[in-house]
Amino acid sequence: MQAKEADHAEKSSSDRVVDYVTQGVLNGRIVPGQRLVEADLTDAVGVSRGPVREGLRRLEVTGIVSQSRHRGAFVRKLSRREASDLVIAIEPLAILIASLAARAVCCASASEVADVVRHLDSYIEQREDTGALLSQRRHFYDLLVKFGGNSQIPSILPIMRIQLMRLQVQSFADAENRIQHLEDYSRIANAVAAGNVKEAERTMMQHMRNMKKALDRLPDEAFANSVELD
Repeated sequence: MQAKEADHAEKSSSDRVVDYVTQGVLNGRIVPGQRLVEADLTDAVGVSRGPVREGLRRLEVTGIVSQSRHRGAFVRKLSRREASDLVIAIEPLAILIASLAARAVCCASASEVADVVRHLDSYIEQREDTGALLSQRRHFYDLLVKFGGNSQIPSILPIMRIQLMRLQVQSFADAENRIQHLEDYSRIANAVAAGNVKEAERTMMQHMRNMKKALDRLPDEAFANSVELD
């Protein structure tokens, strides 16, 4: 408790605003297109309007928030092109994540492999709830990154952009798409748990291609239009 209070005290007021919004996005409490009202943020975070405005400016620079004189501040929505480009850009990194996880299993002891399988078991058996797919997607990639052990991936993976895209399109995805995701995860998890590097890379590549196809099938309402981006 004291450590948390000390950490809270060390952060500047604008840091706390940034943390509040980013954590809200990560847990799905704050979503793309949502207006961020200064008065609401001052009450929620317990800071004055100055730090709120500074925090919103910082979030705008990172592409999480969009601001305009007439519309105020909103959580940013991606255009169809931006969402497609994001999937294409992260595909090589996602393949590397799967590859590193499988390589780590190859070098692990029997007990360590058993631990990996235990964590991936629900994905291997496809026992996850499709209704909670958003949090499961984050958890799945977090597991692979952890198993892979590369210290730099968490800092270069565009987690916030990926989460914004997931939140933005989740209500437009149908049951077939959700089932496809879980089937993809099952294939990837099986390959990783078996230490099959080539298969882990292949199945992750196919998963990313499936994601791209799913985005292409979504209606235009799922994405920001040119007016919203101005």
